[in-house]
Amino acid sequence: MFLRKTYARIQGSGSKVNAIIKQILSRLFLTLVALTCVMPLAHAQKSIDFWAVTGSDDDVLMFKRIAANFKKKSGIDVHITPLSWGNFATKYFTSMAAGIPPDIGATNLGGPMDYGSVGGLVDLNKEFPKEIDELKSHIFPNLLPICTWRGQLFGVPAEMSTLAVFYRTDTFTRLGLEPPKTWAELEKTIQKLAASGYHYYFGFTAKAQWAMAIYSMPYDLPGLTVKANDSVQVDWMNPKYLNAVHRALNLWNSYDAPGTDQGDRVAGMFKSDDPKIGVPMVIEQPNFYLQLKVADPEIDGKWAVVPWPKAEDGKAFNIVGGTTYVIFRKSKHKKEAFEWLKYLYSTEAQEAMIVDHANRKIDSSFQVSPLVDMWQPKTDAFWARPEVASVLELKKTLAQAMPSLTTLPPVHGSSDAGILEADVIDRMGTFIIDQYSAVAGKHGMSRWELIQSFSQGKFPDESAGIQQRIDERLHQEYGKAAPKATAIIEKAIQSWDHRFGRVINNLNSFEQQSSVLTIIKVIAALFLGLLASIVAFVPKYRKHWASYAFIAAPVVAAVVFIFVPAATALYLSFTQYHPVLPLSSAIWAGFNNYSEVISSGDLYKSIARTALFLFISLPISIGISLPLAWLLNQQIVAQRYWRFLYFSPMVTSIVSIALIFTQLFLSSNQGWLNSLFINLHLVRDPVQFLHSERSFLYCVIAVAVWQGLAFNILIFLAGLQQIPQQLYEAAAVDGASVFRRFRSISLPGIRAQLAFICILGVIGGFQVFEPIYVLGGGAGEAGAKFGPNSSGMTMVPLVYHTGFETFEMGKSTAIAYILFAIILVFSLVQLRLFRGKEDMA
Repeated sequence: MFLRKTYARIQGSGSKVNAIIKQILSRLFLTLVALTCVMPLAHAQKSIDFWAVTGSDDDVLMFKRIAANFKKKSGIDVHITPLSWGNFATKYFTSMAAGIPPDIGATNLGGPMDYGSVGGLVDLNKEFPKEIDELKSHIFPNLLPICTWRGQLFGVPAEMSTLAVFYRTDTFTRLGLEPPKTWAELEKTIQKLAASGYHYYFGFTAKAQWAMAIYSMPYDLPGLTVKANDSVQVDWMNPKYLNAVHRALNLWNSYDAPGTDQGDRVAGMFKSDDPKIGVPMVIEQPNFYLQLKVADPEIDGKWAVVPWPKAEDGKAFNIVGGTTYVIFRKSKHKKEAFEWLKYLYSTEAQEAMIVDHANRKIDSSFQVSPLVDMWQPKTDAFWARPEVASVLELKKTLAQAMPSLTTLPPVHGSSDAGILEADVIDRMGTFIIDQYSAVAGKHGMSRWELIQSFSQGKFPDESAGIQQRIDERLHQEYGKAAPKATAIIEKAIQSWDHRFGRVINNLNSFEQQSSVLTIIKVIAALFLGLLASIVAFVPKYRKHWASYAFIAAPVVAAVVFIFVPAATALYLSFTQYHPVLPLSSAIWAGFNNYSEVISSGDLYKSIARTALFLFISLPISIGISLPLAWLLNQQIVAQRYWRFLYFSPMVTSIVSIALIFTQLFLSSNQGWLNSLFINLHLVRDPVQFLHSERSFLYCVIAVAVWQGLAFNILIFLAGLQQIPQQLYEAAAVDGASVFRRFRSISLPGIRAQLAFICILGVIGGFQVFEPIYVLGGGAGEAGAKFGPNSSGMTMVPLVYHTGFETFEMGKSTAIAYILFAIILVFSLVQLRLFRGKEDMA
């Protein structure tokens, strides 16, 4: 209306209006009118956002090609956003908490439970009853339980992965071995390989607590079960379950197999015929098949693949890893998202994915389709095509295993209970290695030499003794953990309805309510407005308005990005709140979070680990950096070179540094340190640097000290350069030694810098996170791993785990404020001590 009146006014104006201006305004008006008409047409074509968990750019290009075909058929445009594996859960929760999730996305198998049970996802059974029943009829039914919660279906399986056994046929023939079909045959095969000097490799699911079902489910023991009456069944003390765990622990720890940190070297080991480095049997994901096909064609015809063996006294069961597709409740295009979902499960799209994955040269892989149709004779014509000839044999092998691929229903509290079991598995791994090392030491052998001897039938009593001690320790560990797991599950089930039931049933009303964040924003806005008013209307401040204008931006930034989040977090620490739900749904809990955190053993353990890190790393860092800074302050040869060498860590990413140190600490002969120690005959067996709870935190300390040296040297060097040179010259004339000059002149002269380093060191020590996160393995399907037996779970990792893995934001912020209080107290004490020394001086 305004534009129309303006245009009429222009047209009716007098001759004083310049003709050129009239022409420009007229064209501008017509352009705006055209855009107004076109905009609704542009919006008529629906566009949906799809977040895809991808391993490479090839995945993105593949989905874009599939989306282009989908657009031709449906007219719906799909925007592809790639997510790297491991950190996508945090991104999904962040987007849901902000109210701007994608329409549809791929997530890990635990995603439907994590997001759906708190109202973040569409219940496909309710939203699309007929269509989803049709889709489910084409999916292996055993894959759906993990996507189902209380009768609601929050997702469907996307790309699957499982275990397969790859073996060198020539080596097996030479040793008289057959591919294992049962667990007993697998163990005998490993023993015969060891007796002949060969290792074997266990990759996917090795030492993974979330995959323990592969060993227990043949006996119908899922580990954790919630029955129909909401009673909890924890199977951990069942003799069959303990036997299954014992079997798994032996596979992982009793044969000196190369660790999972050797993953990128396994293809070369598999190819080698040298018993010192060769691994003629590899248990891995199916994708290893194409790694060998593409990267190592010279061994074609010398190897084969068979499914994961079955328990000789139980039913067939194969573990499932992979991803699921979910539709988000906040999506404005649910129907279009479901159409895209259906298309992804069409035979056309599935075939396109398989062909694309199989033809990526060095990055080729095998798309394990969840569709029954892709494994039936009706698709034989597709499998006969030359584009998939490279994966045909693998497809035939996996076809035998597909009916036994099974997922388990999700259980509330399983994440925390799983951490208990994961810590037991870590401790047992360390215990087993120690047992073998102790017996090997008695015989003057390496651990591998002892394992070879056991496999050859030597020392049977000692071999049986180790197994008996493992069994006894296993009963002790699970005997302590099982009651705790039961309590965790029961508490989680009881609190779930209380915390979330009323909210999920009334989400729309909660979303319309104002929250404490609104109040805090209003307070912040009033505060900033008050400051602006004071400067504008009070004369003594108004005359300095230019100065206040310069500091206005930092003040506004501090209020918006520090005060508002800090105040909101403080409020959350007194509530029970889940980040996916509206902030107005937070339940006031008073000091319960603080009392639970303080009474929890986890807090004290994390404080103890943090203190250990701090009181070792800070003195060592100062003890190394201060002498180096003093040396760099002297007139030495190639001074610029040495300064560059010592300052380089300061400009290097801590993630890059941690990755380098990961190679340094590899727990095998190929690790840089282990190779050095073994060649110098300092150790017989590789040191388990990152795989032992006794050494993991010390490795983190080494990384942190090295990375922080440059900053400390810079600060100390700046302080030393401010000390007058005449003081050193006078002391030298008086006969003072170098050490005396350092102690009596240098140290007092840099007291302020020393205080600064100590305060920052304490703060940094309490806030350490990145090196622990990276050296621990980063984020995986089952969450981040902060070292074996959680030995790297210091304060900040505990905050991260509580807030972003178990999603207890109230407890997480309570821990964060406890951490803030500890840092504040330490900083004030240090300031007081250093000021006292200055006053005395």
